[in-house]
Amino acid sequence: MTRPRLTLAGMLAATLVGSLAGCGSRTDAAVTLWHAYAGAERATLEALAADWNQAHPDQSLVVVAVPYDGFGDKITSAIPNGNGPDLFIYSQDRLGDWTAAGLLEPIEFWIDDATAARFAPDALSTMAYRGSLWGLPLAVKSLALFVRTDLVPDPPRTTDALFEMAPRLRARGVFPLAYPVDDLYAHAAWLHGYGGRVMDGDTPTIATAEGVAAASFARQLVAREVVPRDADGALTATLFSEGKAAMALSGPWFVADIALGVPYTVTTLPIVSATGQPAAPFLGAEGVLMSARARDKQAAIAVVLALTDDASATERATEAHQVVPNVAAYTGALAADPVLSAFRQQLEHTVPMPATPAMRAVWTPYKNALGQIVIGATSPADGLERAAGQVAGYARAERP
Repeated sequence: MTRPRLTLAGMLAATLVGSLAGCGSRTDAAVTLWHAYAGAERATLEALAADWNQAHPDQSLVVVAVPYDGFGDKITSAIPNGNGPDLFIYSQDRLGDWTAAGLLEPIEFWIDDATAARFAPDALSTMAYRGSLWGLPLAVKSLALFVRTDLVPDPPRTTDALFEMAPRLRARGVFPLAYPVDDLYAHAAWLHGYGGRVMDGDTPTIATAEGVAAASFARQLVAREVVPRDADGALTATLFSEGKAAMALSGPWFVADIALGVPYTVTTLPIVSATGQPAAPFLGAEGVLMSARARDKQAAIAVVLALTDDASATERATEAHQVVPNVAAYTGALAADPVLSAFRQQLEHTVPMPATPAMRAVWTPYKNALGQIVIGATSPADGLERAAGQVAGYARAERP
């Protein structure tokens, strides 16, 4: 089912309720953009910058590649000292920290509803925090279902169907599905399908009835040998490539890990049979963000709008294989691309990853709890209660 499109004002209201020196030269007339792209993503971004510079000789765009390791810390230290970029590309997970520190410029003043309508609603909302819009999304990332077509001609559309295929496949030494079962990032798809959430605004919501139900489901996946209990990302790729896992729960990066010649397709995650709701993975996004110290904000926003328009998105998807959030980009060749189109369809059933700083305290306790729950070392309720207590303890320790 397609969701009704929100206006920009409505989306921002919802988020309010819910919620480098030496890195490159810059000239007075230039807009400087930092990024950590490599390979095809870097080449495509540089090509788009060249197009901009050809069309705007009086307002050039200087694109500076910065190593990914430490990128966020460089932003944190450089912008307050006036040494940072005018724009930079980063994921939404540090919006809470950077907005609290006053490092970012809100951009909703420049964004009308027609511009907002370029993007899938959840993709745009990843760039919103506490009632303001802080960037526009370039690329989105979520999980979807990779399926070996030689082992599963018809992917399961419900979780009941997933369980039903286990005996047949296990008799052949094949797991129906592989993914890191104790990883919250992957588990979140089931959690959201059961109606749960990790955060309510800035408050963790862990030991809820929905959370317990989702953890019980994960335990059954292991107990009934639907998934292996110890498959990390690397093992998941190996099992899938070797035909020892018929399906894998992963993101677009998984394509590079699949052995040549493996017949596969990508599709959306199944409906959670217990609730009738689709499994909905976390949605992450890389966006173009503006520094609060940008010298020419009007020029900077023009670059933001150009890099995220439908034509640029189509080029980035075609040349760099990015999963772009622009709805209109998925026509022609992109509509025929089985991977990109599948992740575009999955985008209709995702939950934006929380950008609040409190989220950082959740990952490890939740992972530890899931690890104990799926092997039967603790009950789902007790394991999540323990995790909730640990997260609350971290929060108390961080208060002044």
